[in-house]
Amino acid sequence: MNIKTELESNQIILLLMPSAGYSTLTIDILKGLAGRSICYVTLNKTHQALKDVFQKNEIDTKNIFFIDCISKTIKKCPDIVEGCYFVESPAALTEMSLCITKVLAKNVSYIIFDSLTNLLIYEKKAPVARFVSIISNKIRETKTKAIFYTLSITEQEELIKETGMFVDKVIDFGK
Repeated sequence: MNIKTELESNQIILLLMPSAGYSTLTIDILKGLAGRSICYVTLNKTHQALKDVFQKNEIDTKNIFFIDCISKTIKKCPDIVEGCYFVESPAALTEMSLCITKVLAKNVSYIIFDSLTNLLIYEKKAPVARFVSIISNKIRETKTKAIFYTLSITEQEELIKETGMFVDKVIDFGK
């Protein structure tokens, strides 16, 4: 499946991904979107760890802007460095939303949100669903396309149903 093609007719996509192969799928998707400006919101790895993985997989990171929600939970970081905003933690939904708003003002082509599953470690389902609704509405006011990742697991079914209302298409890579 070509995600870039799916994004031509859908502004916001929720991707249900199997645990096995998750990393490979994220790399393949990023390779398919290469060459355009991308904001990568990371809730499970530091932006530096991701940059290393992307470069190892021959993905040019000069057009990728990061919103890193992990680094400040493990070390002291500034609020911003070149190419990256640092958010206090994945639970800081308001701060994350403000960073996403700043990035949307820069007219990025794509936002990749990795992942809703990780948000549920820090927040309950209702605030996460409300967050997805707010972010989706902000994205719809722009020409930016968005991808929300979530694991395709039984424990996520309620969140998937609820957040599925805020996106244009749900794609299940597990099937």
